Amino acid sequence: MKKITYTSLINRTLEMYMKGDYLEAYNFITENYKGTKGNLAQIYNFRYVIANKAGLEELALQIMSEAIVEKGFWYQYNYLIEDKDLKSLNKYKEFDELVDICKKRELEAKRDERPDLKIIVPDKINEQYKHPLIIALHGDQENIEITEDYWSSCIHKNYLLAFPQSSQIQFSEGYEWKDIEKGSQELKEHYESILEKYNVDSDNIIIGGFSAGGRVALYSILKDIIQVKGFILVAPWLPEIDEWAPSLDKIREKGIKGYVICGDKDDDCYECTRRFTDLLSGKKISYELKIFKGLDHEYPDNFNEVLQSAIEFISKS
Repeated sequence: MKKITYTSLINRTLEMYMKGDYLEAYNFITENYKGTKGNLAQIYNFRYVIANKAGLEELALQIMSEAIVEKGFWYQYNYLIEDKDLKSLNKYKEFDELVDICKKRELEAKRDERPDLKIIVPDKINEQYKHPLIIALHGDQENIEITEDYWSSCIHKNYLLAFPQSSQIQFSEGYEWKDIEKGSQELKEHYESILEKYNVDSDNIIIGGFSAGGRVALYSILKDIIQVKGFILVAPWLPEIDEWAPSLDKIREKGIKGYVICGDKDDDCYECTRRFTDLLSGKKISYELKIFKGLDHEYPDNFNEVLQSAIEFISKS
């Protein structure tokens, strides 16, 4: 049986949930989450919320307690007290106690929030050799670990890999790019520190991103925050693409090439992806678009192969 990825696990669970199949959704995520590389705090959140929607209030409280007390996770205070799916738990004293724990942890996390960066270098890094660089940005409610799992195959191509993580924490190990100015400024600082510390081929830098990470990646190119040879955007979330359209001329002027990947079942990003690539075509910008039939808001199963094709397309003169 094919291994279920974290994004697939979340998306398929959501699909059942949106249909009102709460017990089926709960059983699916509970039976399949173990061994999945992803955000365990988010998985627990789905489990206790859906259990409660299925009418299993005591089980929901038990899972919530395990997540917060035993695992040490926390969730946004406002979310816990305002979410309609958790409303029926408000009558329990234990729920109030768990919410209070989360409130304290959230305040601590917000006080200490800072951006992070992980660099992976080739096994045989040569200080005399200028290495190409790929920077990959996570999506909202994601982190370095999730992103690394998809992009790490680049290491075999002698690339330096950089995984920035936003400082904007939403819950335990779940980071977002809601403030795009802040996110792009953090990316700039990471970019400059990488160039200072490593022997990078500045003419061979690619930036990539998933979902909201793709939004930050594109914005950073358009605002001249980073200089790249190309971009690889997976299920890019680009709500302002029409506003950004005039700035796309910069991509053509600099000879930047693009590779865009999206599923035709991606309700959040398919339409803006098609709009984006239509604009690229209109401006005669070199790009390739890969649309995957039946794919939701996630990476395609063969992303390793697609990634190599994207790198080869961008690297060609």
